[in-house]
Amino acid sequence: MCCRVSPSAADQAEIRRLLGLVEVPAFVDLVVRRHRIGPLAHAVLSGLPAQDLPPGLMEPLSLAAKHNALKALQAKRTHIMLARWFAQVGIDWLPFKGLTVAQRYYGDFAQRQVNDLDLWVPKSKLLQARALLEAHGFRMIDAAGRWELAKRGPRHLDYLLRYYLEEQHNSREFGALELHWQMTGNSAQFNIAPQTLLDRAETIEVGGAPMRVMNEVDLLLYLCDHGGRHGWYRLKWLADLPRLLADRPWVWPQVFARAGQAGCMRALLLGLALSEDLFGVVHPAEVTRELRGMRFLSLMRFLIRVKLQARAEYFETSGHFPVFYRFLDVIRGIALSQNVAAALKHLWRYSLSPNDLQVISLPDRWFGVYYVLRPVLFVLRQWRALVSK
Repeated sequence: MCCRVSPSAADQAEIRRLLGLVEVPAFVDLVVRRHRIGPLAHAVLSGLPAQDLPPGLMEPLSLAAKHNALKALQAKRTHIMLARWFAQVGIDWLPFKGLTVAQRYYGDFAQRQVNDLDLWVPKSKLLQARALLEAHGFRMIDAAGRWELAKRGPRHLDYLLRYYLEEQHNSREFGALELHWQMTGNSAQFNIAPQTLLDRAETIEVGGAPMRVMNEVDLLLYLCDHGGRHGWYRLKWLADLPRLLADRPWVWPQVFARAGQAGCMRALLLGLALSEDLFGVVHPAEVTRELRGMRFLSLMRFLIRVKLQARAEYFETSGHFPVFYRFLDVIRGIALSQNVAAALKHLWRYSLSPNDLQVISLPDRWFGVYYVLRPVLFVLRQWRALVSK
């Protein structure tokens, strides 16, 4: 309820009632660290009478909100500098999620928690973009030595570029960012080419700097695809939807037509269903009809609720992610698939893991043998993890 666009008097009364039941440290950890909605919760709770708030609640939330406001200002500066740097060398780029969503739809851009910046560049410009970032003080974080694996040969490199969507970079001055060369890991489930997103992008101003961003229909589809791909395990991502939906009147037949063409109709409908379930969004009749006719919607709602209640460390450290949740991800991904190609591409990501490549080193020309050895490599990794505890 703290994430609703405009909490009603009834919502506020229910918030006050629920606050009387919460354990303050656990609640703060849940909204700040687990679901990353601390600034939103702080904004809503600050408007309630002080006597209705549990002792010790607002101090940590205020501290988190102030810290986030500073990070938001840093993110705005970083976007301005990125626009300047990429323009100087002629690299097309597209910021998405993050600050640009906060600025367009949140009123106060500091109310959306800042973590890292997301930006896309063409795959053909990836090396040039890396070098540009490095020249301005960014350092790439080579998670699990993935690019060391790429040195084994072109087949290893091709696999990694298809498996991963992005890489992490960090700067003491400018913060953290994710440099993407793909928008999604399943092109059959969100098949809008990044160049198409760029060609029909809108222009906004960030700190006086013009910046191209996804148009609103593409953004809605992307946010639903991204959230569905990750099982909507953070309320932060879901909180974007009611704000985007409330921003304009939507011509839903056109939205559904584009979603169907892009292969992400089910992901869109799941996002709309969750915005109704968790944020009280009231949908028009044409949306309600589509939701009633959606296959597997009840199953996916259940799977999302399971993942929303999972512990934070499952998602913050890959080594702690239980096999049970991976199994649920497989089911959810298949249920979200609009066609056989999308389901097969989803399963492809589980047919081999980059972590398996760490277990043994095969010559590049024998790369296909990794798939045959996958069950053995998986068991070896699990055994090593148990022994190392």
